[in-house]
Amino acid sequence: MPQPTVSDVHIDRAIRNVAIRYSNTLFIADVVAPQVNVQKESDKYFKFTKGDWFRDDADDDRAPGTRAPRGGFGLENETYSLYEAAFASPVPDRVRDNADDPLRPWEDAARFASQMVLMRRERRCAGTMFVSSTWGTDKTVTNQWSDFTNSDPASDIATGIDTIIQNTGQLPNVLVMGREVYTQLRQHPDGLDRYKHTQSGIMTPEMVAAWLGVERIIVGNAIRNSANEGQTATMAYIWGKHALLLYVTGAPSISEPSAAYTFQRGGLTTKRWREEAEAQDVVEATLMARTIRTATDCGYYFPSVVA
Repeated sequence: MPQPTVSDVHIDRAIRNVAIRYSNTLFIADVVAPQVNVQKESDKYFKFTKGDWFRDDADDDRAPGTRAPRGGFGLENETYSLYEAAFASPVPDRVRDNADDPLRPWEDAARFASQMVLMRRERRCAGTMFVSSTWGTDKTVTNQWSDFTNSDPASDIATGIDTIIQNTGQLPNVLVMGREVYTQLRQHPDGLDRYKHTQSGIMTPEMVAAWLGVERIIVGNAIRNSANEGQTATMAYIWGKHALLLYVTGAPSISEPSAAYTFQRGGLTTKRWREEAEAQDVVEATLMARTIRTATDCGYYFPSVVA
């Protein structure tokens, strides 16, 4: 006796509650360089003269009726200028009208455009932070940290910490690294030996930080496709095989140095407009910001620190 088959009673269509979308949720630009909100696209910011704050000019044996020693401190200024990152995604009427659930063409276009803008900001930040001949010290290690037999990452970092303290009076508190660097460090025998009686396996970020003597490690996990649209994806980590020891303030302040700040006017914004001739709407995302190295002596850079 004939019975209806699955294909007789069901016509394939998109399910309503799931759509697969990839995106970078691992951007670290805001953490590496704290945000400073500004009103103008370009302006100046003040810098106190560092050396003046480390003199020892006070008198601890002042005679009665005499004046205390007097002095002052210098003040300089630097200029910033922002860039505007922008990307737009069109939504044709016919695409909008024929989209199945759970697709939301306008919302999806806004998310896509925003992703492109945030990707550009992340790459700009990495290109500002991970660059040679800009920080107080560039240190090419004798043995890369992926050389488990001969390298000594903890000693390399200790030297960097001492250098920053001696030059700035600040205790560096952050070690920024690309994912490939973290992958090697979390498996390094020197670090694992530290925890061999209490832990097993591979170290966590907190364990790596404690081993290296820093408050926090920040791992650049974000990836980028360098292929053109329509071509096979070529994926790579944005932050590369480098590491950077920094002093990063917890909150931006006029009296608080930090290795870098992100000067930003407003936040990420989106807008939509109509192109009648093309019978479509366009969704655009923009962000006006720039990461600036504001205290280069608060940075100690390790280029190409793993193979």
